[in-house]
Amino acid sequence: MRPVYIFTILFFSFLTTSLQAKEPGHIGFGDSTAYFKIRGTLGDSISVSRFTNSDQDDKHIENSLFVNLYINGAITKNFTFQAQASVMSDRTTRTYEDKAYNPYNGIPYNVQSPTSRTWDTFTATSEYRFNEYARVMGGVDYLAWGPARRNKLVLRGNEHHYRPWMDSTDRIAMPAPTPYIGYEFDVGPITYTQYAGKLYHDKHKAKYFHAHRLNLALPFDIDFAVSETIVYGSTVEASGSNPNEGADSTDRGFEWIYAAPFIPYLFAEHYTGDLENTSLSFDLSIKTIPNWEIYGELLWDDMKKVTSMFDDSWWGNKWAASLGLGTDNRKIGPVLLSYFSEFTWIEPWVYTHHKGAGYTYTHYGQSFGSNLGPNSREFYTEVRAAYKEIEMKLFASNVAKDTAFGSNLYDIHTPYDPTDRTYLADKTTLHYRELGFGIKFTPLEWLWANYSQSFYLGDYEGYRMSGNLGVTW
Repeated sequence: MRPVYIFTILFFSFLTTSLQAKEPGHIGFGDSTAYFKIRGTLGDSISVSRFTNSDQDDKHIENSLFVNLYINGAITKNFTFQAQASVMSDRTTRTYEDKAYNPYNGIPYNVQSPTSRTWDTFTATSEYRFNEYARVMGGVDYLAWGPARRNKLVLRGNEHHYRPWMDSTDRIAMPAPTPYIGYEFDVGPITYTQYAGKLYHDKHKAKYFHAHRLNLALPFDIDFAVSETIVYGSTVEASGSNPNEGADSTDRGFEWIYAAPFIPYLFAEHYTGDLENTSLSFDLSIKTIPNWEIYGELLWDDMKKVTSMFDDSWWGNKWAASLGLGTDNRKIGPVLLSYFSEFTWIEPWVYTHHKGAGYTYTHYGQSFGSNLGPNSREFYTEVRAAYKEIEMKLFASNVAKDTAFGSNLYDIHTPYDPTDRTYLADKTTLHYRELGFGIKFTPLEWLWANYSQSFYLGDYEGYRMSGNLGVTW
């Protein structure tokens, strides 16, 4: 049966169910203390892309039929939970290759035929709040930190921005949810959050992460935060292939010392042999001017000392920054106008580690931070206008991405490699500009449609169109 017929049948099935629901948008039972609610989405999407100066210059069409199921509820007033499951069925004009179930290949999928595949993903989290000051949480979810709207540097959550180098059927270039446990203390202007969790690269090898963040709410609607992350795991490279000290044939387990609250990882890692991939970051959000936000993130992945940030003679001076300005929902007549611009700068070797993929800042083959990756730069601007059921946006981006050694997430610097670094070298850097528009139409509470189109100029030259249509019950 063709996907369009399946979509039509299920569309009217979902419509009939929604008309029988007692409460618009979901079906549920219980009261304000203990309840269970469920809702679902059925949709169909299509994308058409072509890059005339790439290795694959044919027109690439991909169609996906998807079903999403959402559940949220509470067992008591203080114990809440939520979950989401998504199932996708894709078809392509190219060919899908069976990559087997290994996380470094990205989110796993099942090849049904050379031109079709199915895959799924889910999130599930629970939270227990002891009082207004403390809560614990855990599950499998997307974790996000920082005020950046385009390129979060530390934890990007489920943010996914299409890049021309993703025009491939080799992998699903989307972030994967993360198994984690965590807790949070909220006292006055101070909020302290800590996570411990599991990352995946090789299905036979362990990989872990820890993160904690101290946020201070200052006067004049200013937020300042400092956070640390730490990543470590077992060796996945072949024996003898990595000459760096402590990188060969090492198996790691969960280090409980990093789960202790309030202890800086910079100190705690000394008790485990100073082996980990540790980073320190700062972020600032200023909303003093009504409806405006000035924000920034600074990531110190590694460096000899603070004053060596701009010293290119040492490859290990690794840092990244995102700076932005935005305004939201400014009413101009009947229209709500929003705008933001953001500049991102990521130095060579950021997110990488000399001990290999077990320590690299990745999860399911994707960066845990910005998907630009190391040795890159982007300036992005977006304007949105919303009027009743219609929202339109215009956006433009200027991207530079180096391809030299130190520009890829899994590059390993060894004692035999040059100790200096070069940011965006002329001979190896790709430049492109993206100009595009999008429109979202929601005529009814349960019916929606999206369409966007981008034009690319420079070292990637071509276009991409994408759209989806769905119903939520």
